[in-house]
Amino acid sequence: MAEPGTGAIATAGLFGIGGAALVPGVDMNAVIGAFAGAMFFVVYAKDLSPLARIGYFIASWIVGYYVASEFIGRELAKTSGLVAFGGALFCVVVGTSLLEWVQGGKTPGWLRFIADRFGGRNG
Repeated sequence: MAEPGTGAIATAGLFGIGGAALVPGVDMNAVIGAFAGAMFFVVYAKDLSPLARIGYFIASWIVGYYVASEFIGRELAKTSGLVAFGGALFCVVVGTSLLEWVQGGKTPGWLRFIADRFGGRNG
């Protein structure tokens, strides 16, 4: 069962989707895809405080929408829903791993892979 904070975020998100539907020119495919990506992260991030979840949710939703509009604008994708989902999920996962690294944790695995692969090491 989901926590009460997650339910409140979902309810607020649904009101946000409804409000966005009233604004002409808004890509609802991207809005719903970004909402789904942001919600996916928030539901599975058990170790965050409710305030942090809300912040990550809002940031992820906004970035997911803009990632989708950028992909569509550059004609890299035909529809924006899945791109927005991936953008919302990707930005939060990468952002949180970088924040943990800066705060003294270990280097994220994906960053180590990139550094090993493309960092110029020999052998």
